[in-house]
Amino acid sequence: MFTKHESLSILVVNPNSSSSITHAIERSLRPHVPSNTIVDFFNPSIGPAGISDEATARSSCEACMTELPPILHKYDGVLVACFSEHLLITELRIYASEKGILLSVLGIYHAGVATAMLQTTRKFGIIATGTGIKTNLIEATAKFLGSTDSNRFAGPITTGLSVVELQEGDQAKVERNMKATTKGLVKAGAEVIVLGCGGMCGMEHWIREAAYEEGKEIKVVDGARMGLQMIVALIRGQ
Repeated sequence: MFTKHESLSILVVNPNSSSSITHAIERSLRPHVPSNTIVDFFNPSIGPAGISDEATARSSCEACMTELPPILHKYDGVLVACFSEHLLITELRIYASEKGILLSVLGIYHAGVATAMLQTTRKFGIIATGTGIKTNLIEATAKFLGSTDSNRFAGPITTGLSVVELQEGDQAKVERNMKATTKGLVKAGAEVIVLGCGGMCGMEHWIREAAYEEGKEIKVVDGARMGLQMIVALIRGQ
């Protein structure tokens, strides 16, 4: 078991190839790195710029598994900063097991939803990228909750923004869309809203402002930030 005085090394992996998203995650997490913890950040040099479906998820996983193996031995844990049940989580666990590497792996989706469930006994929602119905998040959350008809999930609502657009697009538009989506979740009864993309790091104030405009005070969960705290706890508890 690690003691609180031993230094840990964590790798935060953005599975898409957009360095702007990686930098946004790093800016958000750096002030919250626990003591005696070294955190590095990574995104593949190739692969999709954003992950929007099973094909891009698979492609991003392949890109990461091409570049990550030579450096994994340096880390005690990997935080996968994609808000989904990303294939990379399983692939990294399999690789570590096969190579005899002691490596904890966690995804920000799981950290975010687990935290939301602990912060309210009522409804939580997810503010998501893309458009339309996010079937993957609906199915993943139903599995997490153990029910397809739980009254605790206000659902994911999409912003109409791509992953890359969050950091590289017109920020006035990003703010408008984030606030409009937040208001939809608040009207659906969400008391806690989870950031549904690593690229939303630092946008919590827009969500709180939008909820306030609706006369509500809500909690906002950053799965990346909570994931970092959780993976450190997992490693130290081994």
